[in-house]
Amino acid sequence: MGAISRGWALTKQSWVVLKNDRSLVIFPILSAAFATVAVVVIMVPTALVAGADQNNPGYAVAAVVTIYVSTFIAVFFNVALAACAARSLRGEDTTIGEGISAATRQLGPILGWTLVAGTVGLVLRILEERFPLAGRIAVWIAGAAWAVATFFVIPVIALEGTGPIRSLKRSVAVVRAKWGEGATGQVAISAVTGLIVFGLVLVGGAAGYALVAVGLAPVAFAVGAVAVAAVIVVAVVSSALNSIFRVAVYEYAATGQAPAAFDPALVQSAFGPRGRRA
Repeated sequence: MGAISRGWALTKQSWVVLKNDRSLVIFPILSAAFATVAVVVIMVPTALVAGADQNNPGYAVAAVVTIYVSTFIAVFFNVALAACAARSLRGEDTTIGEGISAATRQLGPILGWTLVAGTVGLVLRILEERFPLAGRIAVWIAGAAWAVATFFVIPVIALEGTGPIRSLKRSVAVVRAKWGEGATGQVAISAVTGLIVFGLVLVGGAAGYALVAVGLAPVAFAVGAVAVAAVIVVAVVSSALNSIFRVAVYEYAATGQAPAAFDPALVQSAFGPRGRRA
């Protein structure tokens, strides 16, 4: 089975879980909403105080604070989603409040991982901005390796409640012990949803351009608004599907048994076999 076919099959199986527990889709929405509020709360006062001087150190401080606050919000709601997804995969009913409570109980590990992930992200961003092309390529490779290494950190925090370093070590150990270093299943799911987004943008853009060309600008605006709304919906659903899949794969790795909603052979194929080292 090819990557796209596998991604579509995994997406459908994750979709079954999401369809049976639609509250899971609320967590990405809450994450985006709180992150937006955080950016406004931090950056607007900074702009009022620092003014138009972009070299004012206040902007740099505000940017760093925004990175850590946004990271905390993302980790918190991802942990909440992972905790609820684990229960949904067992056929249990969940609520948004239960997810928030589960994440609150892991506040220490969440804060610790926020510090680690935020710092790594900040360092990679600084290096990417300051180094020439070769350096940027190296940073991109390092970022990709970091993404693979941290693939299971959120499920580990949500389900085991370990600190940032132990969670990272556990994530790396599971990836290496089971399937090596290639998260092809996750990439495939992202590819499927990415194709949907691309199709929406392409169709919406073409339709809008054609409508403007014939003098129907108001209709073109409405079509554009619908296309943007559809892209947002797909992005939110994709985020929830990815989280469900990640929890399912982690539970398979930890227990050797795939959740009832997933085909064990398909879950096992989510990661390519580890290549031999020289």
